Amino acid sequence: MATYDFEIIIGTYEEFLLGYLVSIKDKEIKQSFAAHDHSRSIRTIAHSGKYVASGAADDNIIIYDFDTRKECHMLVHHEATVNCLSFTNEHTHLISGSLDGVLAIVRVGNWQIEKKWDKAHKGLAIYDVAIHPSGKMALTIGGDTTLRTWNLVKGRQAYAINLITKSKDPKSLEKILWSPDGTHFILYGGKYTEIWNIEEGGLSKAIQYDHKVTACIWWKAKKLLVGHENGDLTVVKVEDGSKISKEGHNTRIKCLASFGKFVVLISSDGVLKVLDSKFNLVIELNTGCRPICLDIIETMHVKEEEVCEEEVETVQIENYPNKRPQVIIEDETTEVEKEPKKKKRKHKK
Repeated sequence: MATYDFEIIIGTYEEFLLGYLVSIKDKEIKQSFAAHDHSRSIRTIAHSGKYVASGAADDNIIIYDFDTRKECHMLVHHEATVNCLSFTNEHTHLISGSLDGVLAIVRVGNWQIEKKWDKAHKGLAIYDVAIHPSGKMALTIGGDTTLRTWNLVKGRQAYAINLITKSKDPKSLEKILWSPDGTHFILYGGKYTEIWNIEEGGLSKAIQYDHKVTACIWWKAKKLLVGHENGDLTVVKVEDGSKISKEGHNTRIKCLASFGKFVVLISSDGVLKVLDSKFNLVIELNTGCRPICLDIIETMHVKEEEVCEEEVETVQIENYPNKRPQVIIEDETTEVEKEPKKKKRKHKK
């Protein structure tokens, strides 16, 4: 009888949201959840408490209650692909950003919009949003090649940095990652990871790699774990930027996550792996899907008999049709040229 340690949630190109329970002791992965509520590919997922949120190219955000493992709400305030989602640590709010540059804050529970910026990045795409561990501010990065700081207490933008004047390859940067203690954050994309220190008020170092960076997480206290297009992993020491290469996948690493001393990674061909702290393989599974995003939920030691078998359909996706404190004390100094905005056709459900 298996006891499960955590649950992996995966959003896919094939429009499915999938869940897999993991038992380290028994070296077992069991599919626990499958939902096909979106009509386009799922681009981002986030969780907080009992809620899991998924955002997709159908412009919608769907909220699932994982106590009942059912959809409990749908948010339809975006009119373009939802690129990023993030809950506050206090489980009070959900922030979302979309392809047409809309940034919105929704209160958890009643799911009402509390703040909305229609042109947060001058009408261009918002690539990612990350909330500081304090819950008092957030960072966004967008198609106008700027990094913007948002004061969540006052509900307004605080600062903006033109990355063209700061970064090695600013147009490739597309993801943000806060350190657990909130003293640093990472920007990554292209062949770079950039380490920013908010105490010093700027960029500390830019680390270049031989292969494109496709995923990145904080690994232990002062290290990064970076996934690459060629399937390799790189362990990076934040203090000096030194790098150690590790074997990950044979193909492109699409997503990375960690749970305690274990690393979860999934490749673009759908192969899911759980590795130990020395990067030895613990469990491997071919999900049969094309993953886009991944998150991990602690299961509080769910036992096998507690998984509701009749509500879980094993999904075979291989042949599914392809449907398509001091922050940054600097104001934006250079006007970023705005690209023409393409009109997006709204999908009918």
